[in-house]
Amino acid sequence: MLYLLKISFIDILDIFLVTIILFQIYRLVYKTAALNIFYGIIATFIFWKVVEIYKMKLLSIVISAFFKGGFLALIIVFQPEIRKFLLIVGSKIFFKKFIFSLFKKSGVSIKTETIDSIINACAIFSGDKTGVLIVIQLHQDLKEFIQNGDEMDAKVNISILESIFYKNSPLHDGAVVITGNKIIKTRAILPVSYNKEIPSRLGLRHRAAIGLSEKTDAICLVISEETGYISYIKDQKRTIITNINNLKMKLEKDLL
Repeated sequence: MLYLLKISFIDILDIFLVTIILFQIYRLVYKTAALNIFYGIIATFIFWKVVEIYKMKLLSIVISAFFKGGFLALIIVFQPEIRKFLLIVGSKIFFKKFIFSLFKKSGVSIKTETIDSIINACAIFSGDKTGVLIVIQLHQDLKEFIQNGDEMDAKVNISILESIFYKNSPLHDGAVVITGNKIIKTRAILPVSYNKEIPSRLGLRHRAAIGLSEKTDAICLVISEETGYISYIKDQKRTIITNINNLKMKLEKDLL
């Protein structure tokens, strides 16, 4: 009994770090097909430990062999989630945020006037029910996911966004990608999400935006050409913007 009370600082730190890792894994697989597999692994692991406590040797050997032999299979099953996790950990912004955050602030290099141009353009598109997909790059590089499309090097403003998404424009299909204060891509084709929990009423633009948010930290703005609703998609979460001021608040919070 006294042994159980001997908890050192290292033990507390160990528990804390494991909790953080499990929580981050849960965030990566949340609302994906891998979530049920994650639950199954946790349940099996708990069952294994219960079996060991009661010294059920044969069952313990079987489950132990499953975990040891199934490690490679788990890597294959969780390949997209592991890849995203390693990209986040290996990115420069990770170290800036978690190691150097005490010394300097690491934000996205974007001006207030750029945000205002995006907001005002979205207000116009929403009122006209113009189908729109705008991607705003944050910390993670998007080059791997936007290799297609047309190159552009133009400052973000309302006029150019209106000309791109004009219904008869050859550039209106696909996504517009914004990095910093410039539009760098038009007609970009994004990876589509096959998450079964996405409502069937949502079209290809929404699925493409959610698909990109599953792999990167980018912000995606989608405007439905049927309803005019603005969807704010980030980290696999979709928020319907009911007021243009709410869009301004969310963009300023994530970008400034």
